[in-house]
Amino acid sequence: MRNGKLKIRRVLYTALFLCTAWVSSMAYDQIVLTRSETVRDLSTWISKREITRLIRYHGTDGLKITQDEVYIFRGQKWIPVLKRNQG
Repeated sequence: MRNGKLKIRRVLYTALFLCTAWVSSMAYDQIVLTRSETVRDLSTWISKREITRLIRYHGTDGLKITQDEVYIFRGQKWIPVLKRNQG
């Protein structure tokens, strides 16, 4: 009787672990997909290399990228740091 309960408990814990791992994996895939789509949409005129360089140079975690300029957040306002070449 005791072995039967332990076996059922082990099966339930294994199933719970596998379900948790599956849900985590699916959530991670969705996050990666969302981030890649966001970056592609925002950086059509500026390369990822340039974005990384600006983030490191200005010591910030985020940039605001518009169609014409790139901004950083300093002192409670957005300051332009790069303008798009029109030509």
